[in-house]
Amino acid sequence: MQNRLLNRFSSNGYTLIEMIIVLSAFSILLSLVFLQISPTQTASSTRHFLEEMQADIRYTQEVSFADGKSHRFSISPDTHSYSIQSNVSNVIKTREIPKHISIEKGTLGYQIVFGANGNVQKAGTLFINAEGGEYKLVVQVGAGRFYVEEL
Repeated sequence: MQNRLLNRFSSNGYTLIEMIIVLSAFSILLSLVFLQISPTQTASSTRHFLEEMQADIRYTQEVSFADGKSHRFSISPDTHSYSIQSNVSNVIKTREIPKHISIEKGTLGYQIVFGANGNVQKAGTLFINAEGGEYKLVVQVGAGRFYVEEL
């Protein structure tokens, strides 16, 4: 009776070696999927940051126009952040810049100043370097227009 029971289990089940082979193949395939996710996640994070930064620049312009006072969008490379300020001491909003992104000043410097009418005081460019690519923020004179383009 016991012999028949052992034969039954060994003929219908999987051996330990077969299970280890299947699990190791599965873990290798799973690790390949995670290797593909990392660059996608970085690109998504960069895209999200650029959209958020553009929204904050528009917000700075809208607050300037609504308050009738000048406001500035200032980038601080030392603290790896940017802020919206109504004057030097009054910070309205501050955001962190992701570690994989760096911002270099172009002709604009590290700040965009909007006058009381919502127009920028100075046109120029900023350069944004990310692991996934390089971008240029262009601020134009007249109604505070700006855009981000990939280089």
